[in-house]
Amino acid sequence: MSDFVLSDIKRKLKIEQTVRDFFQVMEQQELTIEEGLVAWNMLGFTIFQDMYPEANHQEVHHQMIAFSNQLFESSQHKS
Repeated sequence: MSDFVLSDIKRKLKIEQTVRDFFQVMEQQELTIEEGLVAWNMLGFTIFQDMYPEANHQEVHHQMIAFSNQLFESSQHKS
């Protein structure tokens, strides 16, 4: 296997583990799915705020949507 394929597999495994860890935290904190989604979105927004410290709320939200669209489009081309 090429290094690219191995690094891509490792990256996907890290992402999957992060999601599993988040579900475990939700369970430990007895959060509902809706509360978990709010927490996940707040975490994402906080990360984007850190990436774009000069941006206002609307600009951060726009960056999040653009990033999500880019991820979605790239996943559609791989299928």
